[in-house]
Amino acid sequence: MIIVQFSGGLGNQLGQYGLYLEYEARGFKTYADLSWYRNGQSTDGKVDIRSMELSLLGLSVKECPKLYEYYGKQGGLHRYIRRLCVGHTYMEEGYKFTPALLDVDRGYVMGGSFIGEEYITNCADELRSSISFKGTDAPYIKEMERRISETDSVSIHMRLGDYLNNNSLYGNICTPEYYRRAVEHIRSNVPDATFFLFSNDVKAASELLGIEGVVPVEGNTGDRSYLDMYLMSRCRHNIIANSTFSWWGAWLNNKEGRIVICPTTLLNGYDNGSVYCNDWVRIGS
Repeated sequence: MIIVQFSGGLGNQLGQYGLYLEYEARGFKTYADLSWYRNGQSTDGKVDIRSMELSLLGLSVKECPKLYEYYGKQGGLHRYIRRLCVGHTYMEEGYKFTPALLDVDRGYVMGGSFIGEEYITNCADELRSSISFKGTDAPYIKEMERRISETDSVSIHMRLGDYLNNNSLYGNICTPEYYRRAVEHIRSNVPDATFFLFSNDVKAASELLGIEGVVPVEGNTGDRSYLDMYLMSRCRHNIIANSTFSWWGAWLNNKEGRIVICPTTLLNGYDNGSVYCNDWVRIGS
């Protein structure tokens, strides 16, 4: 038995689901621990409160027995039973690809976003084909998708909101200079590019970006924010933020000849370079 702990927002959930699916593809009986969404979230205001969103993409998991959940009852007997029945606890090392996680055949896997194609070597095609975004027939989404499909569209994702509360971890990576250089790279390769701006604070992002003619994508906030990921994946090219949400929006874009621009790292203080796909263009801040 392998149990994968799910936590964080949709970008993290997709990485955790990818690893969950990889274990299944390798023939292991795999379960999901969702107790973080009931008992484990921080309420200090530094990060947004999250909910489990995989169902919005048509995905589902098998939940583990409550006795094996990490959050909730945390007595010594509870931990002993989980260790006895499930096995050792394994964690991602430094928010980067950890090869040892693919050698696990029994245990509890937690503490990671598991971002990177190396985690899904046996299930990438199944993962792509399994994702089916709900709500894409809404009039605004259909109109934006039409505009995206009729142009040399480029998504620009700028993560603000709760990222501003933890500058030591997220700050000074996707700076205005990063976006300026990314836009220049796109324009030198795609002369007729039309830029579509995605953010959890579109007004502030537009002011920081300072580029004329950008199309703001608005209204996809709260429980509709996942639709930004859908529309980013429909663009021909992508400029992503240091965000797992952004990563998946670009990864789901498998158009031939696409250009994906990413920052050189995901988080300050970590060697995260391996999370990005080999053909993505890395640009520093």
